[in-house]
Amino acid sequence: MIGIPSCPREIRWELRAEPGVTAECRAVVRERLAEWDLHDLIDDVAIVVTELVANALVHGAAPVRLALGTAPDTVTGSVADGGAGWPRLRQAGAESEHGRGLRIVAALTDAWGVVPLPAGPGKTIWFTRTRVSAEGHRVSAEGHRGE
Repeated sequence: MIGIPSCPREIRWELRAEPGVTAECRAVVRERLAEWDLHDLIDDVAIVVTELVANALVHGAAPVRLALGTAPDTVTGSVADGGAGWPRLRQAGAESEHGRGLRIVAALTDAWGVVPLPAGPGKTIWFTRTRVSAEGHRVSAEGHRGE
């Protein structure tokens, strides 16, 4: 994983296509969210990042880049790769070993989507995840309850 200079509330990396890079990403995401005092989002965001990075490494093409940032009560992230293929939600059978990644991403985030890279083949998959208030409602970036 190669760190790219960023601001204090945003981090970016270019990832190596090597075994263990997803575990390394997960550890760095956990560390950074703890530094940002977003402890309640650590598990969900770490899972989302793991799914997106694994998909990019398996189905995409180099370069693969991870970005993570925060605004009050919200984490935004993205994984970009140079592959021409487009991700899609699949129906995975009970015994299937693959095909659940984007459904997990959808379940653990407030919003997610895919946009093409501006120059050439490739895409960026982005997500947002907001804190949950004590009453169990998501807190928007403006501090309002989400239903």
